[in-house]
Amino acid sequence: MIDESEILENYIKKIKFTLFSPEMIRKMSAVKLFVADIYNEDGYPIEGGFADLRMGVIDPGLRCKTCGGNAKTCPGHFGSIELIRPVIHPEFAPMINMFLKSTCQSCGRILLTKEELDEIKGELVTRDEMIASVLARVKKVKKCPHCGAEQKEIKFERPTSFYEDDKPLLPTEVRDRLAKISDDDLRELGFDPEYSRPEWAVLTVLLVPPVNVRPSITLETGERSEDNLTYKLVEILRI
Repeated sequence: MIDESEILENYIKKIKFTLFSPEMIRKMSAVKLFVADIYNEDGYPIEGGFADLRMGVIDPGLRCKTCGGNAKTCPGHFGSIELIRPVIHPEFAPMINMFLKSTCQSCGRILLTKEELDEIKGELVTRDEMIASVLARVKKVKKCPHCGAEQKEIKFERPTSFYEDDKPLLPTEVRDRLAKISDDDLRELGFDPEYSRPEWAVLTVLLVPPVNVRPSITLETGERSEDNLTYKLVEILRI
């Protein structure tokens, strides 16, 4: 029996949802995956493949090369894939659209003066209201108030296509523009740059879940069948 007098009570004050930076993904990754395969001819996990033993184990008799645990005790460990080219995360494409439309295409500053921003902040409370008001005002801005650069129209087509007038913007160009936005301007828009830089929404490193999140199964024929997520990850690396 647990002595209730020894139980420490803690209270959750807040929960913060953030983006992972490429550096954070690399840091939490136990292995960099570079082989678009899973097992060798003998049925043993390939090093650098999607069942690499550093990501954990699901087969009895095998030991995790990261923590030394077995199929029951190993919690699983993340891997990562270095993408050849940046890829826009479709979930965050609307957020990227907001940043591209509200900031200068040349210097990266918000397309409003400090006085205009202060006026908006004095009238509104929530971040969503702030962003909506900023977007409404920058529609009329044809020239950056900070560097004087002419502004072209930004168009967004779902799921992840962006255009400057009629010229397509490559994910590399989108990421470079987002990286120009200063930490101070991000705070003005209600974002915490320490945890959520906008360029992190354009992926350069992909986090790969542990093997116990996408376990394989053995069919009646004795053949191994992989999880659909594993097949998709293999396809990504092959591309």
